[in-house]
Amino acid sequence: MEKGFTEGLDVPYCTHSSLLPVMSSYLPLLDELCCSTALFIKTCLESDSPIASTVARYMVSHYVNSHISKQHRASMLFLLELLFVREGVHSCPLLSADNIKMFVDFICIS
Repeated sequence: MEKGFTEGLDVPYCTHSSLLPVMSSYLPLLDELCCSTALFIKTCLESDSPIASTVARYMVSHYVNSHISKQHRASMLFLLELLFVREGVHSCPLLSADNIKMFVDFICIS
């Protein structure tokens, strides 16, 4: 596949494979597979089938629990709680909308 790209783009055959997707407007193969997998998981999570959605939720939570550090997991849970408060799902009278925005922004960019 790379040989076809390099010939079609008129670049040297030894061009770094990481540059080819950028020059050809295609995602790298791993990214394409990840996108397809993410769409499949999303479809399963939103499925009307209780079995499909339950299994998908279990697999996602298992992956998150086994591949994400405790610190990142704690940050994600805190962020989720803040988003619930911001959207009115939960309430927290101690935090103003400005405080919530500040915390969300801080977690998202740090």
